[in-house]
Amino acid sequence: MIDVVTPDLYSAYAGELRQMFQQRFRVFKQRLGWSVGAENGEERDSFDDLYPIYLLAMDPDNKLVGSWRFLPTTGPYMLRDVFPQILQGEKMPYHPLVWEGSRFAVEGRGLRARISSELLCAVTETCLAMGIRELITVYDARMERLLPRLGCPPKQQTRATMVGQDVAYAGRFDMSHATLASLRAVAGIQGPIVRNDFFLDQPAVA
Repeated sequence: MIDVVTPDLYSAYAGELRQMFQQRFRVFKQRLGWSVGAENGEERDSFDDLYPIYLLAMDPDNKLVGSWRFLPTTGPYMLRDVFPQILQGEKMPYHPLVWEGSRFAVEGRGLRARISSELLCAVTETCLAMGIRELITVYDARMERLLPRLGCPPKQQTRATMVGQDVAYAGRFDMSHATLASLRAVAGIQGPIVRNDFFLDQPAVA
């Protein structure tokens, strides 16, 4: 199941968030060899200082197996401020109902497709609850191939762009009930995947 961690819950989830930063170090620094900052076995960047929402995928033993980070496009975000070349001159998204997902990380041999499906369902549930209409995200060629198989093809995708040694894309995804139904059908998920109390009295984004 997935927990949605908003800034007011950072203290309550301090241990889980530390697991997340350690996971990001293993995934992005050690496994993928990205040029990212690291300290004491954790990977953080300036966007973590902007009070993002995090999704945390936990196994039955409460061990972190996946995570994802979200920020609105009305402030700094990675596509605009780190990877603008991917849009190849197209207008940068800027709207309170368009958010960016970044630092998508999944671990667990044989479990990556399932955890990815759960995270995709969870972000769609979260966006629907908050009134967010669209998600943008940057991903590599592996995710570009995986997303349609998970029932989540982008409604719009850029051409492939080299970022360092990797091929990257930016995709735009409708956060709609139709998207959620497609994701659940492919993954065999019958109901809500978010397990904490995020949806209780959650106001929509204005």
